Amino acid sequence: MRVLCCIHRWLLVQLFVVLSAVAFSATAGEPVATLPDSLSRPYRHIEAVKLLSISRDTTSARRIWREIVDRDSCYSPALYYLSMIDDSRERCLKYAYKAYAEDSTNKWYTENYATMLVRYGNYNRAVPIFRRLMRLDPKNLQSYHYLAVIYGMTGMPYSAIAVIDSAELRVGYNDYLANIRQQLLLETHQYNRAIEEGERRAKEHPYDADAYTKLAIIYDISGRDSLAHATYDMAFKLDTTNISTITAIVEFYRVRGKVARMLDYEQHIFRSDKLTIEDKLKRLEQYTSNINFYGANYHRIGGIIQSLAIAYPNNREVINLYAQHLIAGGYHEQALDYLRSHLEDETTRTEDYIYLFQLENYMERKELLNHDLKRALERFPDDIDLLTYSSYLYGEKGDYMGAIKVLKGALSIANGAEQRSVLLGSIGDMYHEMKSDKQAFKYYKRALKLNPDNVLVLNNYAYFLSLLDRELDKALEMSSRAVSIEPNNASYVDTYAWVLHRLGRNEEAKVAMRQALSISSLRDASLLIHYGDILWALGEKFMAETYWQKAVERGYDEQQMKEHIEKIKSQTEK
Repeated sequence: MRVLCCIHRWLLVQLFVVLSAVAFSATAGEPVATLPDSLSRPYRHIEAVKLLSISRDTTSARRIWREIVDRDSCYSPALYYLSMIDDSRERCLKYAYKAYAEDSTNKWYTENYATMLVRYGNYNRAVPIFRRLMRLDPKNLQSYHYLAVIYGMTGMPYSAIAVIDSAELRVGYNDYLANIRQQLLLETHQYNRAIEEGERRAKEHPYDADAYTKLAIIYDISGRDSLAHATYDMAFKLDTTNISTITAIVEFYRVRGKVARMLDYEQHIFRSDKLTIEDKLKRLEQYTSNINFYGANYHRIGGIIQSLAIAYPNNREVINLYAQHLIAGGYHEQALDYLRSHLEDETTRTEDYIYLFQLENYMERKELLNHDLKRALERFPDDIDLLTYSSYLYGEKGDYMGAIKVLKGALSIANGAEQRSVLLGSIGDMYHEMKSDKQAFKYYKRALKLNPDNVLVLNNYAYFLSLLDRELDKALEMSSRAVSIEPNNASYVDTYAWVLHRLGRNEEAKVAMRQALSISSLRDASLLIHYGDILWALGEKFMAETYWQKAVERGYDEQQMKEHIEKIKSQTEK
């Protein structure tokens, strides 16, 4: 707006100059068709102004002004405009400076040069220019604002406050500058002055919730809790939908550990239509990601989630979130009914079906699972994820050939080498479960040919080879590759350690196995057994038996453990 305003002013000025000259020539009886050379620049300048302000033709206007400057490097109007539209940062600053240098009493040129300096980070050079501008135009609040901001940014808050105080003396109270001063007073710990400023603003804006919120924040920071509490209440009563006010109140109670009050006010935020559903879900995550906090405040957080489910009944993320909340509370039947009621939604994806199937499988609702899986396959007959999950269910029932049939059918519609590699690996897993390792290894090789970085196949192939004591060097190479791809996967590190153990490199195996145990927060029983076996091979028999016992405590069958230990000991005696 400032640029357009200046353009129109210059247009009027230049038109007046040119037309006056023409009128004078006509009065004197001279031909008006020929103009003195001194007027060609104003005419050309006005042409450029028209192109910029009316036609929005920046390129043509810039070309004309450059031609003018090439002929007269001191022509300030052209320099002024070039400084605002040139496509080079260095030239913009150079033009702004030259326009200012040619006429340092012109407040437009002075202000333009000062703001250019700020824009390009030359704060020290900008300060004296703004001070000069304040003398040229002492009632221009923008100069005070810029100078205060510069001082604030360069670590001179007291000077910034002094500038704003000076502006108030010369021009009168300005709400925007007063707000900046209030923040600066807080930063410099001048709490009494900050409170005075806040109380003054609240008095001048008695129905402004933001004014009371900022005053409450100052009371809070200065340690005046009771005043902060009362002022927050006043701000909330003035506007129960003001998000910044409610957010500040939530923080007030969070810091004081008053969780119930904090979550009560959170309800207002989640009911507001001023936040997007994405913002709300992101905000909610801070309360649900901490399991202990979530559990201790399950019902209040549930109230927030339920309000989202009511407000966004067809949002898939909200649907899944509410179902997860019900499951977390042990309400599995309600979660199952809720998820099934949304199966026909247009937004339901295959991963949503699979999430439901996992719940049905956990609840052992086999009939429902088979029925819903059939519905899902009718709706998405060519979806690889659904077909893979279907094969997993066959395998879980022990029908490995049924699983292989489904997986081979999926191969015919798979897209790309990576997807085919996954399916081939799954077929290999099923053959392994059938004790047909020859077939399993054949499919693993085909899978790795398509995708050498199929990490699951690399790990499984290596581990099954180690169990057979076959091609251990090849197994080590594959396992090492799997670990390099996913170094924080405890299962893959366990396989690597186990292959080292089978190769007799037990010191290395011990180090790797300890790494696997440190990665696995649950300390799976199989990892503990493997570590015990490695320790036994190293002669650390007491510690080996300790870890075997820990495996039993983790759920490993005690009788099977006795048989395992006897087998290990008998092999050692031989």
